[in-house]
Amino acid sequence: MTGIAMRTDAMWWWIPRWLKSSAKLKMNLEQQGGYRNLLDAAQLRGGVLPDDERVLAHACGDPTRWKAIRGVVMRHFVKRADGWHNETLDEVLAETVRRSEKQQAYRERHKRGNGKE
Repeated sequence: MTGIAMRTDAMWWWIPRWLKSSAKLKMNLEQQGGYRNLLDAAQLRGGVLPDDERVLAHACGDPTRWKAIRGVVMRHFVKRADGWHNETLDEVLAETVRRSEKQQAYRERHKRGNGKE
Protein backbone atom coordinates (compact mmCIF):
# COMPACT_ATOMS: atom_id res chain seq x y z
CA MET A 1 0.00 0.00 0.00
CA THR A 2 1.26 3.46 -0.76
CA GLY A 3 0.50 6.51 1.35
CA ILE A 4 -3.16 7.30 1.90
CA ALA A 5 -4.22 10.38 -0.05
CA MET A 6 -6.66 11.48 2.62
CA ARG A 7 -5.16 13.17 5.69
CA THR A 8 -6.64 12.05 8.96
CA ASP A 9 -6.02 13.90 12.20
CA ALA A 10 -7.41 11.15 14.41
CA MET A 11 -6.55 7.49 14.66
CA TRP A 12 -8.28 4.34 15.84
CA TRP A 13 -6.52 3.14 18.96
CA TRP A 14 -7.16 -0.36 20.28
CA ILE A 15 -5.68 -0.48 23.77
CA PRO A 16 -5.80 -4.30 24.14
CA ARG A 17 -4.06 -4.68 20.76
CA TRP A 18 -1.31 -2.28 21.85
CA LEU A 19 -0.87 -3.98 25.22
CA LYS A 20 -0.31 -7.35 23.50
CA SER A 21 1.80 -6.02 20.61
CA SER A 22 5.45 -6.89 20.11
CA ALA A 23 6.14 -3.16 19.97
CA LYS A 24 4.85 -2.74 23.51
CA LEU A 25 6.29 -5.96 24.90
CA LYS A 26 9.77 -5.77 23.36
CA MET A 27 10.55 -2.07 23.74
CA ASN A 28 11.48 -0.02 26.77
CA LEU A 29 9.61 3.16 27.61
CA GLU A 30 11.91 5.43 25.60
CA GLN A 31 11.61 3.21 22.53
CA GLN A 32 7.83 3.00 22.90
CA GLY A 33 7.60 6.79 23.01
CA GLY A 34 9.74 7.20 19.90
CA TYR A 35 7.70 4.54 18.12
CA ARG A 36 4.37 6.16 18.99
CA ASN A 37 5.69 9.56 17.88
CA LEU A 38 6.76 8.06 14.55
CA LEU A 39 3.32 6.51 14.09
CA ASP A 40 1.73 9.91 14.70
CA ALA A 41 4.11 11.54 12.21
CA ALA A 42 3.37 8.85 9.63
CA GLN A 43 -0.37 9.26 10.18
CA LEU A 44 -0.15 12.99 9.45
CA ARG A 45 1.84 12.21 6.30
CA GLY A 46 -0.74 9.80 4.90
CA GLY A 47 0.91 6.69 6.35
CA VAL A 48 4.47 7.05 5.13
CA LEU A 49 7.62 8.47 6.68
CA PRO A 50 10.35 9.81 4.40
CA ASP A 51 13.62 7.90 4.14
CA ASP A 52 15.47 10.78 5.76
CA GLU A 53 17.35 10.22 9.02
CA ARG A 54 17.07 13.86 10.05
CA VAL A 55 13.28 13.83 9.66
CA LEU A 56 12.99 10.49 11.48
CA ALA A 57 15.19 11.74 14.32
CA HIS A 58 13.02 14.81 14.83
CA ALA A 59 9.76 12.87 14.40
CA CYS A 60 10.74 10.38 17.12
CA GLY A 61 10.58 13.21 19.65
CA ASP A 62 14.24 13.45 20.69
CA PRO A 63 16.85 13.75 17.94
CA THR A 64 19.63 13.34 20.50
CA ARG A 65 18.37 9.83 21.38
CA TRP A 66 17.50 8.70 17.85
CA LYS A 67 20.70 6.70 17.26
CA ALA A 68 20.17 4.83 20.53
CA ILE A 69 16.58 3.78 19.78
CA ARG A 70 16.55 3.61 15.98
CA GLY A 71 17.43 -0.06 15.57
CA VAL A 72 14.69 -1.33 17.86
CA VAL A 73 12.01 1.15 16.75
CA MET A 74 12.55 0.76 13.01
CA ARG A 75 12.09 -3.02 13.21
CA HIS A 76 8.39 -2.19 13.27
CA PHE A 77 8.52 -0.28 9.98
CA VAL A 78 9.01 -1.57 6.45
CA LYS A 79 10.94 0.38 3.83
CA ARG A 80 9.12 0.69 0.51
CA ALA A 81 9.79 2.73 -2.60
CA ASP A 82 7.93 5.75 -1.19
CA GLY A 83 9.41 5.59 2.33
CA TRP A 84 8.86 3.86 5.67
CA HIS A 85 5.52 2.19 6.45
CA ASN A 86 4.09 0.50 9.50
CA GLU A 87 1.89 -2.36 8.35
CA THR A 88 -0.61 -1.98 11.20
CA LEU A 89 -0.92 1.75 10.53
CA ASP A 90 -1.48 1.01 6.83
CA GLU A 91 -4.36 -1.30 7.82
CA VAL A 92 -5.83 1.28 10.19
CA LEU A 93 -5.61 4.05 7.59
CA ALA A 94 -7.20 1.87 4.91
CA GLU A 95 -10.07 1.09 7.30
CA THR A 96 -10.40 4.79 8.15
CA VAL A 97 -10.70 5.66 4.45
CA ARG A 98 -13.21 2.84 3.90
CA ARG A 99 -15.38 4.05 6.77
CA SER A 100 -15.15 7.66 5.65
CA GLU A 101 -16.16 6.79 2.10
CA LYS A 102 -19.04 4.65 3.38
CA GLN A 103 -20.27 7.51 5.57
CA GLN A 104 -19.98 9.98 2.68
CA ALA A 105 -21.99 7.67 0.41
CA TYR A 106 -24.64 7.33 3.12
CA ARG A 107 -24.90 11.11 3.48
CA GLU A 108 -25.23 11.50 -0.29
CA ARG A 109 -27.98 8.87 -0.46
CA HIS A 110 -29.77 10.44 2.50
CA LYS A 111 -29.56 13.91 0.98
CA ARG A 112 -30.99 12.70 -2.36
CA GLY A 113 -33.70 10.71 -0.58
CA ASN A 114 -34.91 13.85 1.23
CA GLY A 115 -34.98 15.91 -1.96
CA LYS A 116 -32.19 18.17 -0.70
CA GLU A 117 -29.48 19.39 -3.03
